[in-house]
Amino acid sequence: MSAPLYVALLHYPVYKKDGTVITTSITPMDLHDIARSCLTFGVRRYFVVNPLPTMQYLSRRVAEFWLSDYGANYNRTRTDAFSIMRLQSQVEDCIAEIIDEHGMKPRLIGTSAKRWDHSVSYSFLADQMQQDAAPYLLFLGTGYGLINEFLRRCDHILDPITGAGEYNHLSVRSAAAIILDRLFNNPKNG
Repeated sequence: MSAPLYVALLHYPVYKKDGTVITTSITPMDLHDIARSCLTFGVRRYFVVNPLPTMQYLSRRVAEFWLSDYGANYNRTRTDAFSIMRLQSQVEDCIAEIIDEHGMKPRLIGTSAKRWDHSVSYSFLADQMQQDAAPYLLFLGTGYGLINEFLRRCDHILDPITGAGEYNHLSVRSAAAIILDRLFNNPKNG
């Protein structure tokens, strides 16, 4: 894949079970498990987006531990994974950081557990990324998913991950790993 890929885990704006828009809490397991998946697949940077100061503090404390000498001696691979994680208050900060690095706005890729009229396949997006030098920013939602207004801002929305039955509520950690595997291990990619 030639286009640089960035991943952002959004805790806002997302839906609550009843359809209201909320900010979700950060889960420490999401921090390191998604960072490990991102580093495994060559993601340039993993953004964790949450506007709440208490959640930012929690994230910083977890990251500081794994980036410390003690954390590195205890589990070097986790330290390596945390090296690509950045905490941001809002999506616009992620986009600005990517623009600063590449001189262009990233292509925005949404994810959803439901199919949209303009959803694209993993092979379509992988092909686009092979042919494109522009950076890509993939959004993962927490709670009950990214809000519709946010998804409408995206250049593409990936097809949902579906299983064998009716149940469709993967953890974001699992979804992140599946999505990255599908994008990077697409048969057309070699």
